[in-house]
Amino acid sequence: MNARLALFVLGVGLAAALVQPAAAGGAWPRGKGHVFASLTYSTFGDVVTYFQGLARPIPGVTYPELTSETGLYAEYGLTERLTFGLDRSTRGPGEAMTSVWFLRRNFGRPDWRSSYGLELGFGSARIWNDWEIVEDTQLRVGAAWGRGFESRWFGGWVDVDAKLSAFAETGIRAWKVDTTFGISRDERGLLYLQMQSGAIGDSPTYTRAVPTFVLRLPRGISLESAMLLGVRNEDDLGMKVGAWLEF
Repeated sequence: MNARLALFVLGVGLAAALVQPAAAGGAWPRGKGHVFASLTYSTFGDVVTYFQGLARPIPGVTYPELTSETGLYAEYGLTERLTFGLDRSTRGPGEAMTSVWFLRRNFGRPDWRSSYGLELGFGSARIWNDWEIVEDTQLRVGAAWGRGFESRWFGGWVDVDAKLSAFAETGIRAWKVDTTFGISRDERGLLYLQMQSGAIGDSPTYTRAVPTFVLRLPRGISLESAMLLGVRNEDDLGMKVGAWLEF
């Protein structure tokens, strides 16, 4: 792998790292005229060594810095089954950015136990470093399945959302699969666990766990907090906070 391609693989990795909100799950339509938007901030890395360096720094030793990312995700229901959206993420400052505009078509009827979605997106990626800016375009396709359920104690849902991205200039392929299990006892909050898996190019498949709590507030506003826990080929730990708006 040449230096240019390796650099791009590192930057494109952020597209698979960010967590989509469960309320924006691709298996369900947004609904005509309805809007969902989220703004998130994540920080992650070798947290233990980072804080050791802060607490007891050793002269001459370089300690790792934590990585930060911001994400903007938005959906608008064009019809009852067709949703238009934007998925944008930035690692920085001045490191990398990806942006995808997409259309999603959902399938399902009220008498079906499951709901399905197919997605097609087009966008760009940009990576900065000391000597060049690497730019590329990407085509993204996705498929999702979801099912809601009710029990004696709480309601909930499970969904699986898979996406494949192809980058035109570098030829990189990246895929990810997010599996979410969530519950809600009332309208004031959501609790869910998302397992994320994926790979970029010929890199090993990673897996991370993202337990999340969402507090619902009046006027369609929600606050999100999550932990990022590396499970397989992923040692980073981190946290994520965000705000949602629905109307």
